[in-house]
Amino acid sequence: MTTPQAPPPFDPGNPLLGETPAQMSTSLVDTPFGQRMALTIRTASTTMTVLLGRDDATTWGQNISQTANGMSGLILAGVGALPTAPLGEEVPR
Repeated sequence: MTTPQAPPPFDPGNPLLGETPAQMSTSLVDTPFGQRMALTIRTASTTMTVLLGRDDATTWGQNISQTANGMSGLILAGVGALPTAPLGEEVPR
């Protein structure tokens, strides 16, 4: 028996997933099931809100923090963004 592979975290071929400005907001709301944190993410193409209990909100926050801490501070430009110069000439700096 094989173990199923987890799906990738996002579809890189989806044109809606290009880098775009995004806003995240949180607020506390009272629901019939008790107080929840409403976490809303807004982009130019969509708005998504989830209601999280305290334990889930803490877990989500830790996950975001751990992932952010693992990010490189290095910013890489795509090959097409690199400056070029005619053969034999130096790239202006």
